[in-house]
Amino acid sequence: MTKGYIFRRKVLLASFLFVFWIILTATLAAYELILGAICSALVATISFSVLAYTLDPRITPAVILRFPFFSLALAVEIIKANIDVALIIINPKLPIDPRIIEYRTYLPDDLPKVIFADSITLTPGTVTVELEEEKLFVHCLAAHHEDGLREGTLERLVAWLFGVKKNG
Repeated sequence: MTKGYIFRRKVLLASFLFVFWIILTATLAAYELILGAICSALVATISFSVLAYTLDPRITPAVILRFPFFSLALAVEIIKANIDVALIIINPKLPIDPRIIEYRTYLPDDLPKVIFADSITLTPGTVTVELEEEKLFVHCLAAHHEDGLREGTLERLVAWLFGVKKNG
């Protein structure tokens, strides 16, 4: 990594942290802005001196900009799954049909695959048991959870987050 690349990444991180600071403090007072800028620059510098060579190059500015939208869409999926599992639980017949399925993903790299696997686990009714190459083994509470997984909503969200196009 060149010094210019690291400097640009530090500035990007410091800017992101500064915006986060402004949101959290909810004020535009001069002393708050100065303190926020100093803290953001300091945290960015320390972070890069400790983590510079372990940062994943796939975490680009585009991914950072898409992440809030991804998080919101994932939250909607989690809420829908929570309601579904709650309805299963309160149903006197308890309509469950547990199963472990194999799901093949088209996501190319480890980071998107892990985020996809974790997104599955975050949605109630499904748990990623194992991730092996392009295969995920997922425990589903009911048959319709398998159908929901095969629809590919979460996988498309992760693909969009990382700018991955599906081949074929």
